[in-house]
Amino acid sequence: MSLPKYFRSILWFSDFDKLSLETDRETILFQALEKGRMEHVNYLIQKLGRKALYDFAKKNAGRFSRKSILSFAKVIFA
Repeated sequence: MSLPKYFRSILWFSDFDKLSLETDRETILFQALEKGRMEHVNYLIQKLGRKALYDFAKKNAGRFSRKSILSFAKVIFA
């Protein structure tokens, strides 16, 4: 499954045309939560569900440069 073109801005370091939500899920989720806008988050909610994003944010809370990501995830996804 290819991603919408607006994901290119947060995945600039990757070969965008080869990225897939199935094979590159961790990278895509991390970048969307760390650097993305609500359009990125909304797309991922639509594809994966709120629980999947919340579980990812909770599991990876220590990796984010902005410590507010987990608080954001609790409000938006829980």
